[in-house]
Amino acid sequence: MLIRQLLVIMSLLNDVFKGVVKGVRLSKDHIIESYIKVPIGLLLMLCALYGINEGIDFHFPASVALMLALFISLCLASLKWKHKVSQIVKIINIPAGFALRWINIFFTPAFIPLPLSSWISAREALTIAAIFIFGFVLAMVGMAYATVLMQRLFKKTRRSTVERAEELESSKESNLGASTSSYKNEQNIENTSKLEESNESSPTHSRSNSIGGLLSPVDTLRQVPQNVLDDIARGDEDELELQYRRSITLSRQATRREFEVATTMDDIVSNSHSTEPSTDGGIPSPPSPVAKPLSKGSVNIFIETKNKLFCRRASLAQTQQIERHLKIAYFIQNNFDYMVFTTLFIVSLPIYFTLDYAMPLHLSISIFTFLFMINVPPPKWRKYLHPVLCSVGISWLLYYIFSLMKHEDFLDSLRQYKTGRNYLRLFNHRQTNKPPGAGDVFSTLMDCSIVSLSISMFNYRDDLIRHFSQIVPVIIFMTVTNFFIYPIVCYKLGLSPENSLGFAGRSVTLALGTPFEDSLGGSQQLMACTTVVTGILGALFGQKMFKWMKIREDDYVTRGITLGLNCSAIATAHLLSIDPRAGAMSSLAFTLFGTLMVIFAAIPPLASVIRSWVGLE
Repeated sequence: MLIRQLLVIMSLLNDVFKGVVKGVRLSKDHIIESYIKVPIGLLLMLCALYGINEGIDFHFPASVALMLALFISLCLASLKWKHKVSQIVKIINIPAGFALRWINIFFTPAFIPLPLSSWISAREALTIAAIFIFGFVLAMVGMAYATVLMQRLFKKTRRSTVERAEELESSKESNLGASTSSYKNEQNIENTSKLEESNESSPTHSRSNSIGGLLSPVDTLRQVPQNVLDDIARGDEDELELQYRRSITLSRQATRREFEVATTMDDIVSNSHSTEPSTDGGIPSPPSPVAKPLSKGSVNIFIETKNKLFCRRASLAQTQQIERHLKIAYFIQNNFDYMVFTTLFIVSLPIYFTLDYAMPLHLSISIFTFLFMINVPPPKWRKYLHPVLCSVGISWLLYYIFSLMKHEDFLDSLRQYKTGRNYLRLFNHRQTNKPPGAGDVFSTLMDCSIVSLSISMFNYRDDLIRHFSQIVPVIIFMTVTNFFIYPIVCYKLGLSPENSLGFAGRSVTLALGTPFEDSLGGSQQLMACTTVVTGILGALFGQKMFKWMKIREDDYVTRGITLGLNCSAIATAHLLSIDPRAGAMSSLAFTLFGTLMVIFAAIPPLASVIRSWVGLE
């Protein structure tokens, strides 16, 4: 009995070892991409930002300066060296793609310190709500009709030819649910085919994850587009339309291809009864959907088709060993990032309680809560439960629990979240001697995300030229209105100077709204809250408002520009799921609008005039 138990334990340890080795090998490409190439690219980007910040004599965000310089350089170089520029863009997109896909979590430093802000009166809160609602409706109506007017003046009315999901089955299912289903089928097919290939050769293919598994920094956009596109969209409108059509075709082919794989029984028989170890270390056929359904009926089928007599019990035992080996490999492959984050959390506990340094703990909690809000809520609820707002609320609760365990005041714990020691002040001990917090890490990566917007704008350069006459006049009008009218109106209605300036960035995406408010000295907390709520309202009621304004459903230019200027990237993500070409226009609109707002705020005479209007100068 003891010998049998030892053999079972040794067999289990052997399977664990093989599974770990195979899981790491399958994750090799992902490790190289996400944990070597991406950090090196981000470090080079931060070095360039630091040099620009030290070299600029006037007050202008280094991230926006590098974004504009990179965008202009790529556009000019593509005129003569198009192929070489495309190769350069692929290299830049390694760190840039990471920064854009994780951009939502970089917004949390604007929300976490909210309990540290001064309280406002009930009258000012009601005034903020009234200005917000009135401004939202007025801006939606004004921008929509202004875009229609520009199209009629220049006679460039364009209609979308995309057959959208909600036009075919709008009353049956939500668009995000349909999008998730098609991507799940596509990913299941990809996982099956890749693991079949690994049975014959060592795994050198790129890492693939299931929808329900790991949201890796590199693969998140491809696998769960409705989640990571919350704050940025890429690709020109024609390419997005082709991708949309391709996803529909793949969803129709998924069931048929899975059935064909499931009916290929010869591979199961050979894998189930092979007692010779693999010479190349490859993984046998995947346990799903091929190896798992080894029921009694399927075994009888194998006996009848192959005319082989074998012990059913031995076959099932061998299959269980194969499945255990594969399950471990699958688990490591699909949860490698989670294992890294869990290790960070475990290591952060003794650092937090013994060294009194909260950054690793706050960082791991913020990441876990954000991924939880991306994965757990059903797709139809994600429009309401925005991951940034909800993850901040859960993080507050966990921070409070850990502060109680440490017998520390909750507000003192929040003060460690963002100390101001980001990459620009990391080597300057005269300004602050406090170590960086989790918010400083996120704000540092936010600057990388702003620079990465240049790649998005470069991809849209053809759309910008094509729709220049409709986009630019409307953007200039929206910029002048928000920059010069919002602050003075809010101040006259009783808002504080900081909140009045904070309202000027209501429609600016958070990535560009942060440097905008830094230049003006406005409230980043108010700007962040109004921006997120505006985006959610645009996703929920934007299409209904277009219907009420009698804007055609196929007028993707008007719909894209209107939602992009008013509701920034959150509504853009929703728009991409129902009309990709409108989503492309929306992405271009909010990026240009935010850039122009930052440029206005960085001009000292203009900033001084606005600040004097609200009583700050």
